[in-house]
Amino acid sequence: MMRELLEKEAFGMVEIYYGEANGKTRLCTGTAIRAALKKKNVLMVSFGEDYDDYSGLFEIAPHITRLMLPANAGVREYFDHAARIAMTFRYSVLILDGVFDSVEKQQLSISEVDEFLSNAPDSLEIICTGEKVQERFLKIADEIVELRKG
Repeated sequence: MMRELLEKEAFGMVEIYYGEANGKTRLCTGTAIRAALKKKNVLMVSFGEDYDDYSGLFEIAPHITRLMLPANAGVREYFDHAARIAMTFRYSVLILDGVFDSVEKQQLSISEVDEFLSNAPDSLEIICTGEKVQERFLKIADEIVELRKG
C-alpha cells in the first residue's frame, strides 16, 4: 500500500480527515501551506467553519485560493460552483473542509459528492473533512485519518 501511495506522489488521491476531535482544518491548512511552498495552486473550500484565524496566511500565500459559503447561498449551488472551479485544472490540491458535515445534514447528497470525486482530474489531490464520514467515501479514499478525542 505504501509503495502505491509513493508512486502516486499524492496526485489523484482522495484523502479523508474525520472525527469528533478538533484539528481537521489545521491539518488541511498545513497541507495547503506545504503545497503552496512547492508553488502548487490550492483551492480551499469551507462548508461552514470559516478561516478567520488564517486570514494572514491567505494574504501571503498567493498559491492558496479560498472559497467561503456566502450567507445567502445554498450549499448545493456552492458545491457546484467549487466543483466547476476545481475542474479547470488550475489547482493541484482541493480541500473540501466540512463537506461530509453538509452530507450528514442532507444539504448535499452522497451521490453528488461521489460523482464529483469519481470524475475529478487524476492530477488533483482532494482532501475532504467532516465529523462523520459516510461508508461510501471510506471505500474510495486512498488515505484516511480519524481524529479522536482523548
